[in-house]
Amino acid sequence: MSEITASKAEFALALQEAGLDVVPYVPGRVVPPVVIIRSAAPYLTASSISREFLLGLELICVAMTADNELATESLDQLIEDVVNALPSYATFKGVGEPYTLDVNNAQYLAASLTTDLSITL
Repeated sequence: MSEITASKAEFALALQEAGLDVVPYVPGRVVPPVVIIRSAAPYLTASSISREFLLGLELICVAMTADNELATESLDQLIEDVVNALPSYATFKGVGEPYTLDVNNAQYLAASLTTDLSITL
C-alpha cells in the first residue's frame, strides 16, 4: 500500500472514530449524512522539510435528506462536526458555499471542506 493511500485511510479512520460516517472514495450510492473524501487540487505539494509533503483532500459533506431548513441545519452541524474532528496533522483550509450534489437521480445539499494532511514519503 502506498503512503498516500495509507494516509487517507488513517485520516478516514480518525474521522470515523469521532462518530462521523466517512467514505474514503466517491461511492456509487450516497447515503447521507456522510463525508466523502476525494482528492483536492493540488493533490500533493512539497513541504519545507525534506521528504515531507502536503496531501490535499476535499471532504464533501452531504446533509441528510429533508426540507430546505432542516437540510441546511444538518449541513451546518456536519461541517462543524468535521472541523472539530480534524486530527492534529490536518490543516483546515476552508469550506465552500453549499451546493446541490446530484448523484443517481437524487439531489442532496452539500458543501466541500478542504484540508491538507502532513505526510512523509
